Amino acid sequence: MLSLATKFYTVADYDQELSHAHKKFENIVWEGKTIAGREFFDCQFYKCSLKESVFVDCTFDKCTFEHCDLSLIQFKQTGFSRIVLLNSKAIGVAWHTTRNPFSMEFHHSRISFSSFSGKNLRKGIFIHCQADEVDFSSCNLSMATFTGTDLAGARFSETDLTQADFVDARRYAINVQGNKVRKAKFSLPDALVLLAGLGVEIVE
Repeated sequence: MLSLATKFYTVADYDQELSHAHKKFENIVWEGKTIAGREFFDCQFYKCSLKESVFVDCTFDKCTFEHCDLSLIQFKQTGFSRIVLLNSKAIGVAWHTTRNPFSMEFHHSRISFSSFSGKNLRKGIFIHCQADEVDFSSCNLSMATFTGTDLAGARFSETDLTQADFVDARRYAINVQGNKVRKAKFSLPDALVLLAGLGVEIVE
């Protein structure tokens, strides 16, 4: 529910201001646009299409994207902190090019073919997402949650998965010798794939 102070904004409103706080943008289409020098704090984006847009020297803090399309967006000196993505698409996004620190939650969203390589995603949240072919190499994913997420083809290499929660996650392939998996949680039958990296043969 929106607070009484929250207003709905249009593209015209956006074009007039560099700093935006406590605003809701609905049905905004910024496809292929270059967005430069903007700050967004505690803003809500609802049913917006930002695909193939380029963000230059922008800051997003404590914002929510719901039913939005962020596919193929690009970043130059842009930061994302305390962001929540809900029921949205962010396909083919190079999140590893965003400024640090970086913190996002992904819920019921498709983030396939994206890259988080090298990012600190400690306590990251990926719940019921489609994350096929996502690159998590060299990430800190300690205490991250992947509940219900499809990780077909996702890459884990030199990744810290200490105490990560993969319960009910699907189709992942994690080499336990090439990643840190101490105290990580997995559920059957998908957890059986972990034995492949150990040269173990399972006979029914």
